[in-house]
Amino acid sequence: MPSAINNKVLLDQLLSLHPKKIDLSLDRIKILLQKLNNPQDKLKNVINCVGTKGKGSTCAFLKSILEHHGKSVNMYVSPHLQRFNERIILKDKEISDELLNEVLKQTMETIQKNNLSLTFFEATTSATYLAFQKNPADYTILECGLGGRLDTTAVVNNPIAQIITPISYDHMEFLGDTLEKITAEKCGILKKDTQIIVSKQSSQVLKQIDKETEKNSSPRFIFGEDFQVSKENGRFIYQDDQSLFDLDIPSLQGDHQLINAGTAIAAAQKILKKLDTKKLNQALKNIKHRARLEKITKGKLLEYINPNNQLYLDGAHNEAAADAVQKFLETLKNKKIYMILGMLNTKDPKVFLKHFTSTITALKTISIPHQDNSQDPKVLAKVANEFGIKANTSKGITEALHEIANEDPNAIIIITGSLYLMGEVLNLN
Repeated sequence: MPSAINNKVLLDQLLSLHPKKIDLSLDRIKILLQKLNNPQDKLKNVINCVGTKGKGSTCAFLKSILEHHGKSVNMYVSPHLQRFNERIILKDKEISDELLNEVLKQTMETIQKNNLSLTFFEATTSATYLAFQKNPADYTILECGLGGRLDTTAVVNNPIAQIITPISYDHMEFLGDTLEKITAEKCGILKKDTQIIVSKQSSQVLKQIDKETEKNSSPRFIFGEDFQVSKENGRFIYQDDQSLFDLDIPSLQGDHQLINAGTAIAAAQKILKKLDTKKLNQALKNIKHRARLEKITKGKLLEYINPNNQLYLDGAHNEAAADAVQKFLETLKNKKIYMILGMLNTKDPKVFLKHFTSTITALKTISIPHQDNSQDPKVLAKVANEFGIKANTSKGITEALHEIANEDPNAIIIITGSLYLMGEVLNLN
C-alpha cells in the first residue's frame, strides 16, 4: 500500500509541473527522453493506434488476438477508469505499484535535475516507455492520447503498423474545427516504411487521409476497400483479399465493435501474416474492456435498482460514440430506457443528446464526482428539455438509480457521457 500512496503524491506533483494540462508539442518530451537515454527507441514492434472513436476497443481486440497467437504484448492506453496503473499494461497485468513508483521517481528526478517543465501526459508517457524498456514484450501497442502529430506516442520512429480508427469531431479547440483539419492532425503521426490500417471512415475523412498520405509509400489497408466485415445469421464475417473468417460475435456489445474487431484482425493479418480461426474466436470472446456498453451483473449498484432493471455503462462522450450507443439502444426492444448523464464542460451536450430524442424515456443529469470540469447538471437537463427529452437533475449516481428504479422497476438504465464518470461508477460498484 505505501507504494500506491507514494504514487498518488508523485502523480499529483507531475500534474503541477506545467501551467497547462494540455500543451501540444514534442520539444519538451524529446528533451526528457534524451536525458532518460531514449527508452522509446528500445521498444520492439511498436503499433500506434490513432483516431477519435474505438481506439481503446481496437487496441484491446488486437492485444487479445496477438496473445492468443502466442505473442506477449505491452500496451499503453488512456485515460484510466479507476486507478492510474490501468494505463500501463505489462503483458497480462497492470503495472505494479512498486514498478510504477520506480519509473515515476526516475522520471521526476530527471525532470527536477534538468529543470524541465512538462505536462502530466508527457511525463507519464515517458515513465511508461521506461516501464516497457524494463519489461520487454514481443509487441508494444500505443494508444494515441490526443491528435497524432504532436502526441507523446508520435516520438516512436519506426512502428511496424499504424492504425487509424474512425475520425470524427472531438477536441476541436486543439485539433481544428473541420474534419479536414482534425484528420490532418491525426495523420501527422504516420511514418514512412510502416503499414497503415484504416478503419471505417466517412468519405470526407478518407479523402483527407488520401491527401495526407500521398507522399507516403507505406502500404495502406482500407476498410471497405481491402477488408470488410458483416453480420450474417448471428455470425461475424471478416473478409480480405487473402482470407475469409466465419466467427462468433465478439463479446463486446454493439455493431460498432464489429468494425473495431475487423480493424484489429486486419492489423493482425499484416503483422502476423497468418491467423488461426480457432484462436481468433477465442481472442474475440476473451477480450476485456470496461465501460464499453458493459452490462453490470454484480456489485453494490444493483442494490439501488430492482431485479428486473438492467444496468449498462458506456464511456461515450462525443458525437460518434453517442451514435454507436443510440444504435445499440435501438436493439433493446419493448423496454423503456432511462439515461443517467454526466459530462465534462469541454464537451458539447447538444451534439451528444440529439442522438437520443427518440430512444430514451427520460434522463437524469448529474455532475461527475471529484471532477472540477464537470458540466452543471442543470445545463444538461435544459439542453435535453429543448430536444423534447424529459429530464431533471439528480444529486448523484446512487440517487439517480434509486429514482429510476422507483419510477419503472423494469426499465433499462444506461449511465454515460464521460469516461471519468465511468471510473466513479465502477468505484461505487
